Amino acid sequence: MQEDSVQAGITGEPAPELGVTQWIDAAGQPLADYGLDKMRGKFKLVFCFQDACPGCHLTGFPSLVRVVEAFRGSPFVSFAAVQTVFEDFESNTVDRVAANQRKYALPIPFGHDAGAGHVGDGSVLMQRYRNGGTPWFILVDPSGAVVYNYFRIDVEKLIAELKRAESAPPVPTPDAGTITWRDVIQHAKGNNPAPPRRLELDDAQWRQRLTPEQYRVTRQRGTEPAHSSDMCALFEPGVYGCVCCGTELFDASSKFRSKSGWPSFRQALAPGLIAHHYDSSHGMTRIETTCNVCDAHLGHVFPDGPEPSGLRYCMNAAALVKS
Repeated sequence: MQEDSVQAGITGEPAPELGVTQWIDAAGQPLADYGLDKMRGKFKLVFCFQDACPGCHLTGFPSLVRVVEAFRGSPFVSFAAVQTVFEDFESNTVDRVAANQRKYALPIPFGHDAGAGHVGDGSVLMQRYRNGGTPWFILVDPSGAVVYNYFRIDVEKLIAELKRAESAPPVPTPDAGTITWRDVIQHAKGNNPAPPRRLELDDAQWRQRLTPEQYRVTRQRGTEPAHSSDMCALFEPGVYGCVCCGTELFDASSKFRSKSGWPSFRQALAPGLIAHHYDSSHGMTRIETTCNVCDAHLGHVFPDGPEPSGLRYCMNAAALVKS
């Protein structure tokens, strides 16, 4: 499949695990387990194909070969090729995976993902990344975010950009205790650190304690309009706490001008104060932030903030109180 009407898949979001269970290694031998967590390169390039897809052989595989050759022997980029079957199941069989690995002499892991085996359903990987067909390229950056997700790729541009990134000065290493995007993703997978304490009230008590807007945002996962709070332009010293329980969350020194329309911070005061959760509402995959003490919805966190952590905690002003 190669149509100009194809829409790009998810981008700027945390990369879901591939969900592929059948793999062979770079030498064509069965591989028990493989996925993004096993790909050691800073950047990860996943190529999706079907054996019966003419475009995969005309442009897809040749493009993949070029990129693999450009980074042969370099640990900077990891590769995987996956047969994501959504049609012609009788032709796009698992044995064609190894056949294509040999045909193109690609020393990278190959996977087979037939999903439920129903025409039009899309494979597991396709559903998770909202792929539009094959050939298809997915690029995941060092923060774990999807930065490219489309059927067509400019090979020379991609190689040049990855080479520039490979030769760029190293990013400053975050201090011990600094939360990074990788930490955020691990937390969102169900590994949030323990809170310093807990406060649990019933709905009536929260309604009594909060204003209607504070209640809507923090207890009903609401979002205030962009640029609606004077807190965006407030940069005086102090500490920002949870409006529900008073737990101190951010120091004013970590606040920065993001121009997003919401108060933005680089880092919480300490690990364990804020919990991270996957949020698939509104047709997007984001990471929600909540107070780890009282479960108040605070906002979301994104991997486009300043170094060294690279985080942008995008908070609702209604969820915060400054002291």
